[in-house]
Amino acid sequence: MRKFKTNADLDYACRQLGAQDARLAHVYETYGVPPMRRGPTGFGGLVRILIAQQVSTAAATAIQGRVDALLPETTPQAWLALDDGALAACGVSAPKRRYLSGLAEAVLDERLVFSALHRAENTPAHEMLTALTGIGPWTADCYLLFNMCRADCFPAGDLALQEGYRLLYRKNKRPDAAQLTIWAQDWSPLRAAAARLLWVYYGQQRQKV
Repeated sequence: MRKFKTNADLDYACRQLGAQDARLAHVYETYGVPPMRRGPTGFGGLVRILIAQQVSTAAATAIQGRVDALLPETTPQAWLALDDGALAACGVSAPKRRYLSGLAEAVLDERLVFSALHRAENTPAHEMLTALTGIGPWTADCYLLFNMCRADCFPAGDLALQEGYRLLYRKNKRPDAAQLTIWAQDWSPLRAAAARLLWVYYGQQRQKV
């Protein structure tokens, strides 16, 4: 399976995409290589993505900072030992606390084995993750993209990607996850690079508003 291990890998992928898609070429030529934005693998990496679910980037950063202060070492054992009220005070919602405790238990009882996850191809890896309560397609896609550095994954449920696509391709309405999944097939096997370009474009357009 292909991965983006370096900025040079991502740069090459962006140039390949630009050769087949004039609009992505425009984004690349205007803004350059997107940032790699890697996340840690393992339990700690999934914790960060789950905390970031359905909240703003600023809120996720603030909550994660408070959790990090409370939990210097993010292991399943340490997570389960935390006081629930302390996590609530950090801003972690009740559903997320349940999901994260369930994730910690799944790792400890080996329902989720990260070594097997990281060896798996994209589809089986995605299925391993979404089999767990609280981990949906967006979370699984983001873990594959940012934490496992897989080249051919695309979190089509991401609102910023949907809006970035609408703006770049001048659509009248924002595509939903199902439609964007279909359209993103044109960028396979480099969909993760296309996602990074769309995020950059969306961010730049927001600054103009």
